[in-house]
Amino acid sequence: AYTAYLIWQAKKPFEELYDIENDPEEMANLADDPEYSDLKDQMRAQLFAWMIETRDLGLIDETEMIVRATEYDGVNYEVGAHCENYAHILETADFPRLGEAGRAKLLDRLDDPDSAVRYWAITGLMSYEVEDTVLQKIGPLVRDELTSVSLAAADLLCQNNRPAGAMSALKRALQSDLLWARFRAGANLSFYRREVLAQMKALIPALQAALDNPVCYGPFEPDWDALIPPVQTMYREQKNTIVGQWVLQRVIKRIELA
Repeated sequence: AYTAYLIWQAKKPFEELYDIENDPEEMANLADDPEYSDLKDQMRAQLFAWMIETRDLGLIDETEMIVRATEYDGVNYEVGAHCENYAHILETADFPRLGEAGRAKLLDRLDDPDSAVRYWAITGLMSYEVEDTVLQKIGPLVRDELTSVSLAAADLLCQNNRPAGAMSALKRALQSDLLWARFRAGANLSFYRREVLAQMKALIPALQAALDNPVCYGPFEPDWDALIPPVQTMYREQKNTIVGQWVLQRVIKRIELA
């Protein structure tokens, strides 16, 4: 039950540190305990060094990964290998750990030329109370050419009860030929409060069209008939069960009932 609480709480701890020998259930988060400050700093430095060395792809949103991989024949590994400013992206993702000092840095990077940096700048701001002046800066980013950025901006607006400004980004993602873009839009919608969803009934046609969209990978759509049956089944289940039944259909019903 406690694990479920950690997963579904509105804001999870930015860092977690557990003594798994004496606390195997990971009930007591020691990340803010001064006694473990040096150990935590050491472990964070080791993690970041490993991420930079290996170009860990976890910092690149799935919708953006597919777009970036088009330059390398769809090979995701090459995206990380050719990401020259990886440390800059990682630094941006880590700014919320710095508290108010990090907030100012995140605001400065909302117009960074790298879309992954813009994505993490917006995502990082979700850790703070957001004033109207910040939301005004976020507004134009719903028109960002990268779905990862525009959906992050839309998400921040919706979390602050500004769904009208988010509609265009959500609709564009639902109309995308990238399955992950449609999934991300639906997943974001699935977490919104009833009063927010009540203002999104105009999205129902786009959600229904997304259900019927057979394309999964845009310019890298495979020849489905050439794939072996188990692979065909896996992709079909991703599209129909995970994205269709578990996300989009449920979101449509929630909006209809809102």
